[in-house]
Amino acid sequence: MPEKTKTQADRQLIKTLLSIDPVDWARYPDGFLSFISPTGQKFRYSQELLDELKQKISNSKITAKKAAAKKSKPSAGAAAK
Repeated sequence: MPEKTKTQADRQLIKTLLSIDPVDWARYPDGFLSFISPTGQKFRYSQELLDELKQKISNSKITAKKAAAKKSKPSAGAAAK
């Protein structure tokens, strides 16, 4: 059975999804990502939960882009004046 791994990609994933720089982290063979926050708290996330977080962030960004595009687009009434 392979040992746990510690990659910079997992560190970046934690920083991106959770907006923290972990003190330490490890990926386990069962897919769980475990890390220690700067406050000393230990967290453990399944791959499924990480995928859900990625999807939520992606959906939020898409929604924000659509809202920004809507605000910057002049309305039809303003163009007619």
